[in-house]
Amino acid sequence: MIVVVLIQSVYVLLTAIAFAFELVPWTRDAFVKYGRTRSTRTTAAAQGTVGAPLIATALERFAAVTVPKNLFSQFYWTGAVVGSLVLLDAVLWIWRSCRPGAQDLTCTHMFAAAVQLESWIGRDPPDTVPAAETSTRALAAVVGLSMYCIHVTTRLKECIFDQPTTDARMHVGQYAVGMVFYIATPFAIVADAYCARSWQPVSLWMVAAAVALFAFASQHQWRCHRILFQLRRIKLQHGTAGSYALPSGDLFEYVSSPHYLCEILVYVSLWMAAGFQAPTLLCVVIWTAVNLSITAHESQVWYRRTFGDLFPQNRRMLLPFIW
Repeated sequence: MIVVVLIQSVYVLLTAIAFAFELVPWTRDAFVKYGRTRSTRTTAAAQGTVGAPLIATALERFAAVTVPKNLFSQFYWTGAVVGSLVLLDAVLWIWRSCRPGAQDLTCTHMFAAAVQLESWIGRDPPDTVPAAETSTRALAAVVGLSMYCIHVTTRLKECIFDQPTTDARMHVGQYAVGMVFYIATPFAIVADAYCARSWQPVSLWMVAAAVALFAFASQHQWRCHRILFQLRRIKLQHGTAGSYALPSGDLFEYVSSPHYLCEILVYVSLWMAAGFQAPTLLCVVIWTAVNLSITAHESQVWYRRTFGDLFPQNRRMLLPFIW
């Protein structure tokens, strides 16, 4: 279906942009880094990279357009609202399929909208979902969406109630990418379950393993965030502007960015809940891994530059004992 291709294209495009911006020093400083790793010298970098003064000036002005990092909470508000609506749509699909005399279904409102789009562009509409496959497809959609909604709701709670405010900034392009991600991801979770021509039942053991991985990643991410939040509170209480402490405890003993590792594992668990047969969810996993690997690399460089010999030499960047 064209809708599935469009959703997959979003993540492919975001991944390509992330790679391209990471390769050029001044775009890395201006558009990739945020918070403590963000450079304040992107203007000079742009002038040194681009020869034409007019283009350089435009790039300088665009690079200077930033928003508060505190707006991260809007990502999770968006994800929670969109995810809940798509989850409700999936639950209604199950309810309709369980009624007596239920035939092959065009399942959800999302699917019906996709069928309408296919007809508008002159393509043959996709097949309806056979009633016999409804339970297996619906299970994958509901389990994945439920875990996603729990994840974004937990992150929203942290942003509102637990995370100290910060004066850190991020580029407006990063804000736009975040909004696109959290709007598109609930649809990506269910796209293949709704629209794939064939769907193999996911074993109960696979679903249980996915839920266990999700719980493990969520628990450790919460612990790591609590460690970071506590360090920030100490910094604010003592008024030590510009000074930082090296985080320790939990998975910080093994990697510098365990909260990013846990975030990647959360999305791997969503893909696992679909039986590793959802290419759209795989695109989500790849984008998340690439994006957070780039951010973890920038954090690792910052940690080593800031703490020097105090930084533990055996602490890896993202994968314990490996990388």
